[in-house]
Amino acid sequence: MQRFWEAVSDPRPSDNFPMRNISGVTLIELLFAMAVVAILAGLAAPGFQQSLRSTAVRVGTYELLAGLQQTRGSSILESQPGLLCPSDPAGNCLPPATWSAWWRRSTEPAIGAPRIETRALPEGVVARASRSPIRFWPSALNATNTTLTICDSRRVASPRAIVVSVSGRARVALAAESACR
Repeated sequence: MQRFWEAVSDPRPSDNFPMRNISGVTLIELLFAMAVVAILAGLAAPGFQQSLRSTAVRVGTYELLAGLQQTRGSSILESQPGLLCPSDPAGNCLPPATWSAWWRRSTEPAIGAPRIETRALPEGVVARASRSPIRFWPSALNATNTTLTICDSRRVASPRAIVVSVSGRARVALAAESACR
């Protein structure tokens, strides 16, 4: 017993209690760190999903806006009517107020077949037009007055709208949640 008290009271290392340099982490420390990471990842996942869906709706909106501007510009430059509409995958224009994940743009030449370009919106994004097709006339610089509503089919992200004026200019606006029902 005497030797134990001497070893405990003596701050210098002795043969009874050798000091070791321990490197690394224990299994319990590793499990605790992984549990904290898992909890934080679980908390961040819903916000990340919202961010991904909002980005998809934004990308779809700007793709349609670029398509409208290209159609209008082509109509003016080529002096031919231009057309943009929500479509099916085959490129057939759909009637107004029909949801679609595809859109089509074309010019309507006086002679020959129209040049048709069909594109898909990002996955899970759909659009509809209040009037379809949207026509651009080159001589009068005017167009079909319409609103394109772009929605997330999963209803996670806020909807957007593209408003096309009679002069053919398009602007982006926020759409009401009820516009996607």
